Formats: sequence, structure tokens, C-alpha cells
Amino acid sequence: MNEEPIELRRVRDFSETMNDSFGFIKQHFKNLFKPLLYLGGFFIVATIASSVAQQMKTIKLMGLAKAASSTVFAENMTGYTFGVSYFLLLLFSVLSVSVVYLVTYCYIRLYKEQPRMIPSLQAIWNLFKRHIISFFIATLLLSIFAVIGFLFCLIPGFYLIPIISLTLPIMIMEDKGLFEALSRSIQLVKDHWWKTFGLLFLASVIAYFSMGILSLPSALLSIGALFIENSPGLVLSGSIFGSILTGLAQLFYVLPAIVSAIWYFSLSEEKDGLSLMERIDTFGSGGTRSSDHWPEEEY
Repeated sequence: MNEEPIELRRVRDFSETMNDSFGFIKQHFKNLFKPLLYLGGFFIVATIASSVAQQMKTIKLMGLAKAASSTVFAENMTGYTFGVSYFLLLLFSVLSVSVVYLVTYCYIRLYKEQPRMIPSLQAIWNLFKRHIISFFIATLLLSIFAVIGFLFCLIPGFYLIPIISLTLPIMIMEDKGLFEALSRSIQLVKDHWWKTFGLLFLASVIAYFSMGILSLPSALLSIGALFIENSPGLVLSGSIFGSILTGLAQLFYVLPAIVSAIWYFSLSEEKDGLSLMERIDTFGSGGTRSSDHWPEEEY
């Protein structure tokens, strides 16, 4: 790599975390998005396919609304809206977003271990497949915890967001199980809740705004089709185009994933102060000497 590598394990403030996150994307755009497409391609395509199927049902529902009575429309609405394609769309959307987060964390961990080397696709795959099952299960359980928290007057859900967001990178960076990582996240977020929430909120807003811009052409196409009578081909084209853009837009979740990982390293360094020890361990050994090999004392 020609550019100076970004030092991950150091204490940062709010603005430095965001700047380094964008700097990381700029520096690793091509090398990171290649494994994202390779390893997440199946889930993105599955999301697009299930989205197209759901859009087709929505188009049929709109046609039924014009042609049938309100009673017939009401009887068929539930079946058309909440069918197999709807639940497949939810499932593959969650899985594709999880893959984006997992691949990003795997890439960052490998980069942390060898900052001047580009993580290979094979190395990312080896780490990815080692964590994929536990990561998916953790994502599902943590999402359920968050939903339950929001059901209780919203406040518990908002409180859990920063803790949950740091739990996932901890699982990959420190090879911890779900509950160990959750406990570790609580420890790191303590006294830093507002900063953590603000960083994740800002990163999510930027990601959603970017996704909205990407989806804007298909939205305009669909709106235009509503004003043209008997244009099922245009409506279908807009739906397919919109589904493709929506699937690809999930790659924008890489930003909140990177922000959460870099902020994890900042909090970890502030709490544990491991950066200096890592440098001492590798001093004069080319990065291979363990902490047990100290020079003998001479008098």
C-alpha cells in the first residue's frame, strides 16, 4: 500500500472518528468492496429477487384495487401483502446487511494485524466462515432485544443501540461469544454513551441519505408511471430497477460498520491502553517477537 496506513488502536474524539472512517473508505474502497460483492453477492441478488416478487404482488394489488370492489380488495390485501415473498424479502435483507457488517469487520481485523498488507479474499473468507453462524445468530438475537426495548416506551431500545452496535465488532476483533461481547460492550460504552450514540446516529443518517439518493431515479420512474394510463410495462420496469438499486444500496451499511469498528478501537485503547504494549512486544523483532522475549539484564 502506498498510503500511510490508518492506525486503528488509538484514542479519538468524535470528529477524528468520522474523518478516519471516511479516510478508511477512501483508502480501501476497491479492496474492501471486492470481498463485499464476492461474499455478499448471493444475499444481495436474493434480496433483489424477493423484492421484485413483492413488487409484482403490489402491482397486482393496485390493479385489483382499480378493477374490483372494496370488499374483494380487502379480502385479498393481506394475502398479497404478507406472503412468502414478503418474509423472504425481510430474511434476505437482514442477512445481506449482516454480511456487509461481517465482511467489513473481518477486513478491518486482518488489516489491523498486518496494516501494510491488503487482506486477501482467501484470508477474509477463512475468517468469515469461522464466524458466519454465530454472527447471524447474534444479529438476530440482538435485533430482537432492540425491538423488545423499543416496545417499552422507546427509551430501553435507544439505550441498547450503542451497546448492541459495539457488540458485533467485539465478537470479531476479540473472538468472543455473544454474551462475553455484550458484557465487554457495556464496559466500553460506560461514560461514553452519548458519543457512541451520536456517532452511530450520524453514520446511519449518512448511509440512509445515500441509499435514498441511489433509489431516487426508480422512485421518480414509479411516480411518473402513476400518471400514465395503462402503463404496466413502465411500472414493472420501475419496480425491477428500484429493486436492483435497493439491493445494491445495502452496501452503504459499510459506513456505520466502519464507524463502529474504529470507535471500538478508540474506546478499547482508552480503557485498556494496549497500543503501547503491542509496540513493545514487536519492537526490534519485525512484528514476530512475543512479550516473553525480553533482553537479559546486564550489570
